[in-house]
Amino acid sequence: MSHPSRLAIIGAGPIGLEAALHASRAGMDVTLLERGRVAENVQRWGHVRLFTPFGMNSSELGRSALREQGRNLPDDDALLTGAEFVEHYLQPLSELPELRQGLHEEADVFTIGRSGTWKGDLIGNPQRGNAPFRILVRDAASERMVEADVVFDCTGTFGNHNWLGDGGIPCPGELDYGCDIEHGLPDLAGDARAEYAGRHTLLVGSGYSAATNLVALAGIAAETPETRITWLTRRSGTTPVTLIDDDPLAERKRLTATANDLATRSDGPVDWLPGHSVTALTPADDDDGFEVTVRSLSDGTERTFPVDRIIANVGFRPDRSIYEELQVQECYASQGPMRLAAKLLGETSADCLVQPTPDADLLTNPEPGFYILGSKSYGRNSRFLLQTGLQQIHDVLSLLPSGAATG
Repeated sequence: MSHPSRLAIIGAGPIGLEAALHASRAGMDVTLLERGRVAENVQRWGHVRLFTPFGMNSSELGRSALREQGRNLPDDDALLTGAEFVEHYLQPLSELPELRQGLHEEADVFTIGRSGTWKGDLIGNPQRGNAPFRILVRDAASERMVEADVVFDCTGTFGNHNWLGDGGIPCPGELDYGCDIEHGLPDLAGDARAEYAGRHTLLVGSGYSAATNLVALAGIAAETPETRITWLTRRSGTTPVTLIDDDPLAERKRLTATANDLATRSDGPVDWLPGHSVTALTPADDDDGFEVTVRSLSDGTERTFPVDRIIANVGFRPDRSIYEELQVQECYASQGPMRLAAKLLGETSADCLVQPTPDADLLTNPEPGFYILGSKSYGRNSRFLLQTGLQQIHDVLSLLPSGAATG
């Protein structure tokens, strides 16, 4: 393949923006395609505070570039909300001269192929890399093709939720009433408060998103005592959320301890159901709420009870449809790129700070010049850190024939 001067990056979130800056500084011609607004998904949970400090979530190059523009940045140890991260770092990054010209918002990538080369052609043959990528991009008014020598898929997984039902598939009723299920992090202290105050909410999941929502719902219950929460987790044990010994992230440690305490107290608003799954949903008689059937995973017994609201923090999965015409080898369990997924499967720590040793070759796959970066590279594995994605950018640029790597 000739010098890969044309790079298309899909997704203008934290990793896509950083990749665009690093690649531009390395001399590549970058086109950055974003389906919505810059950092669209981060803005959707903008009220939530990050566990990790600003210095871990931003690159030295990005900080230097913004300071050159006269920007004042947060301290490296600052714990920002998503909205603050966008306002003080991600949006300013997108406005840098080297990114602004190539950035296209409201540009929805429908699919990616190669010029004159079909999915089944040149299997395992590096000659596939001689054909440029063709990217079908749609907006509100038109469709167009974008060509590139290299493509980075930085679209993430947020917004592509897993299913609520037993076994990871939709339970009866979920497809019909799924639009009434919340899968993210509603602003329970703000705009969404009225939807949950004085109501009975079923919360499903045992990760940090569920813990965040649980603590916020309990805060509502402290002010509106009629508020009730049933917290259902698939995992059993003495607490819903795994406590990390000597956790170095103080905000994560505080959240875990608070959520676990609320779940295991007998005098609070939370009823914790460990070792259960949801098997059916039916609408309530007044069309405002659900009748939920849950099953014990230990003895198979079922019971049904009414709830007014459902928050399903059951994780996210990658949308692989945009590269289904490319030769991408996926993990059968996580749906992430196979080589990295195999490495991740060998990691047993519950702490996302414990990551595999960086290895650029883990990011390669059979399709020459196509790389999946950011949280999407982890598939359904939720242990991704922005710090990991920043390292991935450096690693992938070092793989390109130009040796394009920046600090």
